[in-house]
Amino acid sequence: MSILSGALKRLLASDQLLTASTFTASQRKELEQFALSTRQIEVLKKGRSIVYQIINRQSLINYLRQMHPLDNDLLASNLPVRSRNIGTERNSKAGRSSHDCCYLLMKAWDSEVIWENEKSTMRVAELTEDFGAATLQVSLGQRWRTNSPLLLVENQALFDRCDWLPENFNGCLVYYAGQLSELLLQWLAEQKRSDAVTLFPDYDGVGLSNFLRLKSALHPDSHLYFYWLPDWENKLITFGSTKIWQETRVLFENALQKLEAMNALNDDFIKLGYLTQHHGKTLEQEAIWL
Repeated sequence: MSILSGALKRLLASDQLLTASTFTASQRKELEQFALSTRQIEVLKKGRSIVYQIINRQSLINYLRQMHPLDNDLLASNLPVRSRNIGTERNSKAGRSSHDCCYLLMKAWDSEVIWENEKSTMRVAELTEDFGAATLQVSLGQRWRTNSPLLLVENQALFDRCDWLPENFNGCLVYYAGQLSELLLQWLAEQKRSDAVTLFPDYDGVGLSNFLRLKSALHPDSHLYFYWLPDWENKLITFGSTKIWQETRVLFENALQKLEAMNALNDDFIKLGYLTQHHGKTLEQEAIWL
């Protein structure tokens, strides 16, 4: 609900004039602008106080009904969040707009790689061979865990073409499409899903921020690693992007500072920070084939 709508509902719920102290500073500002533009309420001086008076109660009720067609309390409790937002706010992304589940897209080639919970077992290599990939629906409260290490890649090219992986790779390759979702982070924090999780992002501000978020969230019984490309230092100097550095510099430097505060900067991160800032370039992970 918007700041203005909350203030107007409070006015309608009271049978007395409400003083300015009843509202927050942002609500007072919205009410004053609303009074000037619609003349549905008045802002009055009463003694030493400022009070708000409704001029046309029915008109104000109609205005709020237009802005919020349905009352949240009257909607079914199992209604999807975005449907609820459309009904109450006429905007699917108003308020909480995240989904209740997300999907973990993965591949594996070792027949021993499985995901299991108390009821079911998913054999990832079989699904990869038959269908090209496997998918696990992720939501909070699940008991799913895997017996293999996880390698998370940011970009689809590295998920589509996997010849860059070591020949002895026996883990589970996961594609996360640029940003780790909050739901996935909460799910990874809820319990140990894997003994080891490795993040392979672009070496820019977004990638480093995602590593920081994952480090802050991951269950303490799981070990977190950062994937370093072979000869990444020379690749960064030769193929690094100045444009991406300029676009993500603030994110990059903030993430480095926070990792340092967490005592999580190893020699490679220190070198990455120096080379990136010195050359003004960041490296994308597709450079692994160059």
